[in-house]
Amino acid sequence: MRLISEQSILSLKGVTDACYRLGGGVTSFALLTRVGVSTLVKYATLGERRDDGGHEHLQTMVPLDIAIEADMRAGSPIIIGEAARILGYVLTRDGEQPDRRGLKDLDAHVVLSETMDVSRAIIEAGKDGRYDALERRTIAQEAREAIRALEQVIAACGERE
Repeated sequence: MRLISEQSILSLKGVTDACYRLGGGVTSFALLTRVGVSTLVKYATLGERRDDGGHEHLQTMVPLDIAIEADMRAGSPIIIGEAARILGYVLTRDGEQPDRRGLKDLDAHVVLSETMDVSRAIIEAGKDGRYDALERRTIAQEAREAIRALEQVIAACGERE
């Protein structure tokens, strides 16, 4: 059983695609890294739907060295930053103080996105009228991510328990 949720995988694939675009496109990036265009595309897409309902490239994730190169090319830690967010961290530049940023409009979007992920997980899991162990684990993981987003809002407001 993998610890990373399907939603997190989809999020990483989405930011990988965005990173390629910001860095000049997948074709030009392929000239600068150890893998070709077709492999880079697998890292950023789901691929074709299989007969079992899954997707052919869902489990194909960008390796760390490629993610770092892509982020360097894009000029900011897009993929690595998303990975940190999934783990509950926020990246800051060396020497900058984290948690001193104050509340931003983006915080509302992050909270909304994370709570919608919880809602989607519950609705998707309940389609068959029951919740199995894997579905409950996925829902709990999404709920923890939503709680983490809300805790970041509390921290940005300067409130501590």
